[in-house]
Amino acid sequence: MNWIRDLFARRTLERDLAEEIRQHLDEKIDDLMLQGLDRDAATRLARREFGNVTLVEEQGRDVWRWPIVEDGLADLRYAFRQLRRTPAFAFAAIATLALGIGASVAMFTVVNAVVLRPLPFPSPDRLVTIESRDRRSPEPDTLSYPTFFDFRSRATGFARMASFRGSGLTLSGRGLPIQLRGQIVSWDFFQTLGIEPAAGRWFLPEEEAADARVVVLSHETWTSVFGGDSSVIGAPVTIGSVPHVVVGIAPAGFNFPLNSLPDQIWTTLAHDASSDTVTPMTRQRGSRVLHAVARLAPGISIDEAHAQLDALAAAIARDEPNQNKNIDRTYVTPALERLLGQSRPAVLILWAAVTLLMLTACANVASLLLARTADREREFALRLAIGGSSRRIIQQLVTENLALAGIGCSAGVVVAVMAVQWLLPLAADTLPRAQDVRTDMRVLSFAVALALLTTLLISAPAALRAARGRFRRPLGTGPRAATDDRQPARALLVVAQVAVSLVLLTAATILAATFVRIVERDLGFQPQHLVTFSVSLPATRFPLDRQVQFVDDLIDRLGATPDVTAASAGMPLPLAGDEINVSFDIAERPSAPSDRPRANMAIVTPGYFATIGTPLVAGRGFAALDDEHHPRVLVVNQAFAERFFPGESALGKRLKPGATSKRDTGTVSREIVGIVGNARQGLLSTEPEPIYYFPYKQLPWGAPSVVVRSSMELALEPTFRRIVAAMDAGVAVHDVRAFEDVLVQGLSAPQLALLVIGGIALIALLLTATGLYGLLSYSVLRRTREIGIRVALGARRTWIVSMVVRQVLTLIVAGIILGGLAGVAADVLLRQRLGMTGPALAPLLAGACFLVALTAALASYVPARRAASIDPTEALRNE
Repeated sequence: MNWIRDLFARRTLERDLAEEIRQHLDEKIDDLMLQGLDRDAATRLARREFGNVTLVEEQGRDVWRWPIVEDGLADLRYAFRQLRRTPAFAFAAIATLALGIGASVAMFTVVNAVVLRPLPFPSPDRLVTIESRDRRSPEPDTLSYPTFFDFRSRATGFARMASFRGSGLTLSGRGLPIQLRGQIVSWDFFQTLGIEPAAGRWFLPEEEAADARVVVLSHETWTSVFGGDSSVIGAPVTIGSVPHVVVGIAPAGFNFPLNSLPDQIWTTLAHDASSDTVTPMTRQRGSRVLHAVARLAPGISIDEAHAQLDALAAAIARDEPNQNKNIDRTYVTPALERLLGQSRPAVLILWAAVTLLMLTACANVASLLLARTADREREFALRLAIGGSSRRIIQQLVTENLALAGIGCSAGVVVAVMAVQWLLPLAADTLPRAQDVRTDMRVLSFAVALALLTTLLISAPAALRAARGRFRRPLGTGPRAATDDRQPARALLVVAQVAVSLVLLTAATILAATFVRIVERDLGFQPQHLVTFSVSLPATRFPLDRQVQFVDDLIDRLGATPDVTAASAGMPLPLAGDEINVSFDIAERPSAPSDRPRANMAIVTPGYFATIGTPLVAGRGFAALDDEHHPRVLVVNQAFAERFFPGESALGKRLKPGATSKRDTGTVSREIVGIVGNARQGLLSTEPEPIYYFPYKQLPWGAPSVVVRSSMELALEPTFRRIVAAMDAGVAVHDVRAFEDVLVQGLSAPQLALLVIGGIALIALLLTATGLYGLLSYSVLRRTREIGIRVALGARRTWIVSMVVRQVLTLIVAGIILGGLAGVAADVLLRQRLGMTGPALAPLLAGACFLVALTAALASYVPARRAASIDPTEALRNE
């Protein structure tokens, strides 16, 4: 490390060397004067014998110096002087890089947290999810309890396999009842994930029995509700009016399956093993409600485990043809990939868009640097003439670009942090693991690597120009004297920019068209002034008859409340995104159980359709007399009638649905008495789903959600709670929401994607415009003498404009052709991976091409006018 010491003692060493050389010369001069020479002659002879003093000093410095470091520092100082000398160029280049790098770093921050960071469990790569594959549907399906039990007991390719399904659970006995976000899980759910409890223990195998009542609390629930009291372990708590024993506390921060709001409580599948209203779900093979996660056995690959489960599924399909005939295969997917769902391809597509923007920014800056390098040809030619090397010039250029990229990267990191802080609240409810998005060392390392990569990308064209000796032109020629305007590197960069901006603009128009289609769709009901809330009615305190009576009384009291126009109840509600998909048999066209059609169902009370604003198309709605003592009836929507009864009226047709209650003895034939409009069930669905509706009193499956129409909306929440508390203080009221808020929240994901990719496309379009403007402006500058001569010889100004525009016309057309082809691929990707359902591509692509062409025309206008206004006398005089 002596060079470090020498670096700080450099001036002392140089003074000592100069003093030593001076003393040596003085001694030589004295010796020569003793030999009879005068001082002038002795001095000349001594210097001639000693040699070049400056060269000796430089050779001495070479002994002390660290060339790589010192040359780099010198180049860096020179680079900053050059940037200060050209502030307009420096600002344009740094701003362009800041936008490109900032967008890339911001998107990588999200990708790092959501996609790249593994699940926080031991050996997360060994965790997989298991789903059914129904031959009648392209989408993965959940499992039934009997199928899960078969898989768990017979599949040897897994070390553990656990089930889970979401369910709200009501905690009472500690003041007002509290509705908790819960999961009903198999006994080894936590053991499968490989985590340890913060306190207590996990569930035991025998606690899956129907009479077991145990729970595990989340760390947040333990601290906020129970004050972190360790004595709660082993103590009873009341869940749904039934005493449960707390056996353990989950670790802080535990969140599976990656919900935006983590679960607060877990209980075993004993919760589903008994029911007073229907056959317990644990014995219904046709009731597919379970998700499953498993840990692969040692030495077993995903493909091997998948093949084993497929064989088991096929065997079950043969043994249980009535329920599983079409479910003879499975999906086995890495847990993280499946839990992210559609968020993973969406994030990766946005990451690809940001990468294209980054390449556009690099192309723009590289184009600016090529123009700047051409203006410095005299400087580089002079360096070469006095002995400099091309390698040293390339080193200088790379150092200057490194400084530029470093400043751009620093500004980009600031832009990224601000962008993440702005966008994250918008994505909190739709993006899994949004709470983990933060700037960490991996993100900063990526920013540094991106700065280095940017340096290479923007340095390459100029470095290649230097390596090919393109700077060795006569020193006497000025920068505007050249008429050879061939700039293939800049031309290729412009073509790439046009193509990239067209691809991004096409993607943005597809998203915009899809978003507009979703916003303008007919919802089939009126969400304005509509409020919903839910109540929890534990089966132990509310047997079937009391449950039905409670809902009936609640709706009557709400309907009699001032400011309430109408009240009713239903499950699931429109826009909830929930589905109850049940098969049915058509009396006129009976079929085997495995071949029966399926459709979404809903259970509603009388007045429901009027309350939500869904029109009655034909027949009648439900009435108070549609109860268990009267004939069983159904109401279907128009999509149901058109799909299953095309060309004929569905009124009077009879169906035998698979949905039953304990009041029924087996499946019951029902008559369709009404047809209503298509109230959309899915938040983002653009096509109406077939739905058939049951009257609540004939199929009382739990407590439906209450819907109230009132201009007061959420201001009535205290009234709702007061009415419910007056009826029964132990009933929890939860999920009070305005339907318009539900709609806005449902649109947040596509709106965010549109906002991000639309912003990226506009930035890319702006960069393309500046790239074209820069290319033409520089071309006009270098061809000033040529244009002046042409004008002097009689060329018309319109011809000059045409000449300048023709220069980029070919580039624009080439970029549009390449971008159009890539736009077709982008359309296929968005429609297949994200389910985009906008209009046909042709008009969207044509619109994007027109916008790019218009932008290019506007960018070309000013340089073309400038070229046409060149005064030949002034142009030739300046040269």
